[in-house]
Amino acid sequence: MASLPAFLLGGLATTCQIILLREFAAQFYGNEMTYGLVLASWLLGGGVGSLLGNRWRIKPERIPYGYLGLVLIFPAGLAALRFSRFLLGILPGEMVGLGPVLLFALGLALVTSLPLGLLFVANARRLGGDLSRVYLVESLGAAAAGLVLHFILIPRVSNWMGTALLGAVIALLTVLSFPNRKTVALALAAWGGLVAFALMDAPSQRIEWKPFELVESRDTPYGKLQVVKAAEQVTLYSNKLKVYSYPDPASAEEAVHFALLQRPAAERVLLIGGGAGGNLRQALKYPRARIEYVELDPEIIRLSRKHLPDEERKALADPRVRIHAEDGRAFLGRTSGGFDAVLLDLPEPATAQVNRFYTREFFALVRARLAPDGVFGFRVPSAENYIGRELQKFLGTLRTTLTSVFAQVAIVPGDTNIFLASAGPLTLDPNELGRRIEAAGFENVFIRPALLSARLSPMRRAYLEDALRGAAPRINADLRPLSYYFSSVLWSTQFRGAEASLLKWLAKLPSFWLLDLPLILFVAGLAVARRRRSRSGVFLIPVAVMGVTSIVFEIAVILAFQIYFGSVYGRVALLLTSFMAGLAAGAFAGRLRRRESLADVTASQGGFILILAAFSLSLRGAPSAGLLVGLLAGFGFLSGWLFVAANRLYLKNQERLGTGYGLDLLGSFLGALAASSILIPLVGVDKLMTYLILANSACLLYLLETPFQKPCV
Repeated sequence: MASLPAFLLGGLATTCQIILLREFAAQFYGNEMTYGLVLASWLLGGGVGSLLGNRWRIKPERIPYGYLGLVLIFPAGLAALRFSRFLLGILPGEMVGLGPVLLFALGLALVTSLPLGLLFVANARRLGGDLSRVYLVESLGAAAAGLVLHFILIPRVSNWMGTALLGAVIALLTVLSFPNRKTVALALAAWGGLVAFALMDAPSQRIEWKPFELVESRDTPYGKLQVVKAAEQVTLYSNKLKVYSYPDPASAEEAVHFALLQRPAAERVLLIGGGAGGNLRQALKYPRARIEYVELDPEIIRLSRKHLPDEERKALADPRVRIHAEDGRAFLGRTSGGFDAVLLDLPEPATAQVNRFYTREFFALVRARLAPDGVFGFRVPSAENYIGRELQKFLGTLRTTLTSVFAQVAIVPGDTNIFLASAGPLTLDPNELGRRIEAAGFENVFIRPALLSARLSPMRRAYLEDALRGAAPRINADLRPLSYYFSSVLWSTQFRGAEASLLKWLAKLPSFWLLDLPLILFVAGLAVARRRRSRSGVFLIPVAVMGVTSIVFEIAVILAFQIYFGSVYGRVALLLTSFMAGLAAGAFAGRLRRRESLADVTASQGGFILILAAFSLSLRGAPSAGLLVGLLAGFGFLSGWLFVAANRLYLKNQERLGTGYGLDLLGSFLGALAASSILIPLVGVDKLMTYLILANSACLLYLLETPFQKPCV
């Protein structure tokens, strides 16, 4: 029972972190820049709390009050996040800039992760300064909570209900660890608050969407789905991004007809996303078409059948339609091909997850699965009459990437641009397309002969082509998601904050300033530290390097997992758990050594380099899910081993129990802030891994030149 509080600390920290990431994704559109800010804020709070723990001494008998306080404070923070639109003065579903995201992330980190950092040091003092024991048991608690979230709670209950259930368990175990009247009274208050919190989940969502009517809400492994009704229009949102609105005949018609009019006799048609909102009914107008409709989240189909009118339900049940509930890219990868048309109707690449459907690798996969003259089509938001610089970069990158794969590319102008690609001929001649519409007898509302001549006028098409040719020729790739970054820049220009200027400035920087200069400064810092190596603090340099490297590696592996295997919204708990399980195993192995040796630190440092190299090599092909999970667990093992060994050396003549843990988290803060939102889209995962290998190699050389037996003074 003596170690149970440390176990609960890990469970509480992991529960808060995972739920917070999921709720921020649901509230602020799941953008990776949002993820980066939330994760960085969380790590910053924990690191600062751990360092403050060196001075702010929490008495052991007060530890349960910290746990029970957090059990109540965290739900209150989630409630504040849900009602953020009222605090920000915005409408339901309205997008916000990075400034408010950062403000909420820092605020929630201040009241949750900072106290967790303080409690880590308090637990170490409670166990007589046995830092490695706390680190080991906390890692086990984190892994256990991650497994419970992934396998039990996330697939079955909402984020709020999952928070309430785990919070109730943690409160109960806290009472068992610290049985006294005050703890029992606080636990009863916590249970009452958690029950009220869980019951307020549905009502709070309805309040959030007023004056619109929230008809139904579902938390799924893929996102938060919400069906919203305004007058006669039904809109389905996933993480606040619109999946479709109904009725919206203009969107449905343009998503289907510009592509299928290129091949009116198409028989095999693949539709990735968008079918339930009217696209299927439009595609079924082509009498020979047999449609494979792929939708990632099966709840989208269920909710559509429940809330859409009979004509759309009939389209979903049509015998010419086969519905597949899986990732569209994975489905395309396993099919035999021969499609006459592939229609992609997903949101624009505003996140790294969606960006994987707009990369050169995905376009090449589409080309391989098309019939010899098959056509591929997708659409993205644009501007009716003026293509600004940011929009030019975004659209230009898509055009350059598409032309690198397909011989023929045509783009329909308008406030939405429809990209068409094929190995065969394409036409945007309004007279020819009008003739095909009349020959087929289609009774369209918007894509009809009388309106095509204006939208497809030679002047408008020439203006769009000239604007996109003026963009720098850049390729959007799986491991270098440029379109996602340029979409973020374009998104940021809607707001008055400084984020747009900052993102545009960063995009202009050569890689020297992003990678080479930081590496040079780091090596110079190691040279200075080498001259002062008699100080015990130098043994924590590898801990700080480990913090940066581990978080960047985690983010890179999660991105790779997402690229090759689909959405990670429901799998992030499993991926983080594999790392935490490895961390616990490494800490246990480090404790078994029972001696102070820089050799253990050096061996771990060398292992980091080998795992980074193995990961880089795996990206040249298609790594298996097992390999990625194994690499995460292996990196976690080495991290736990290094942490124990380095802190054992440091604490030989020091009593600052929070310093090593604080430096680990602060290093992770820097890595999280830079990697997900800046370095990965601008320089690419493969190049970033190369520089991580160089930085860790420099740290290894530094350790090899440090005398093993030199006393720490």
